Amino acid sequence: MKHSTKEEREQRIEQLRGEIAEGVEKLRDSDEWKRYLDYVGRFHHYSWNNILLIMHQSHGTASLVAGFSQWKERGRMVRKGEHGMKILGYSSRLVRDEDGNPKTDEDGNPIHRVWYPIVTVFDVKQTTPIEPDTDPIEKVHAKPLEGEDEHNITERMREWLESQGWTVSVEPLADSELKGYSVMDGTRRIVLNQANSPAQNAKTILHETAHTLLHQTLPDGEYGKHRGIYETEAESVAYIAAKWAGLDTKQYSISYVNGWSGGSSELIKQTAEHVRQAADTIITALETSRDQ
Repeated sequence: MKHSTKEEREQRIEQLRGEIAEGVEKLRDSDEWKRYLDYVGRFHHYSWNNILLIMHQSHGTASLVAGFSQWKERGRMVRKGEHGMKILGYSSRLVRDEDGNPKTDEDGNPIHRVWYPIVTVFDVKQTTPIEPDTDPIEKVHAKPLEGEDEHNITERMREWLESQGWTVSVEPLADSELKGYSVMDGTRRIVLNQANSPAQNAKTILHETAHTLLHQTLPDGEYGKHRGIYETEAESVAYIAAKWAGLDTKQYSISYVNGWSGGSSELIKQTAEHVRQAADTIITALETSRDQ
């Protein structure tokens, strides 16, 4: 089968990258996105120490967290059997004398006793909406792909990744909402969630392959600091490569990129060169595997 030229690939990649930017702009300007921003704006902002605790316990996948009661107040219920993440809360109480009067310091300010109880929080992925039709999150969050991997993308990418020294496995994951992950500590592994549909796994392996091409040499801590950029890059690459191979992932990818980029057209432009390079490598790998 005839392979595309580099010029043909570059032209098509730029066209598909433009589709992502256009889709994100439409979602960003929609009433649904504005309602979502108003909704998440009411959530608590956590300290840096608690953010580190949340990221560690969620393996970097948490995006919006709250306690059980807070989720219920906001129209969502924590699913039965979900295990929460432990963070440090904050409580204070006035110190009173024997007569019940508030004690004060030498400047006349009330004295408070402060302590930091351990509290449990849950990520949005561990919740379901009470009223799905009106829930702001359901309107803008990425919806998992359904259906088959009709173009055998997963197997074709698996063969190429193995030729590059990576292993790919499909396993049950404790976090049913986690689509997959890549391990870059020297073991060079990509894990896909057994609960995914074949179409979702096809997209996910492209996303994780993009991470291996673009992000495996990042310094420690860099990914966490600029996760929005790196997730925008990986999902943009996945959308382009999947569309090239015949799988349209728009229903998932546009919302995903919009969420991680914050709807920023500037950030999407900033990732352009990395996206082009990784997409070209993956498309070439897919075309080569198609001939075998």
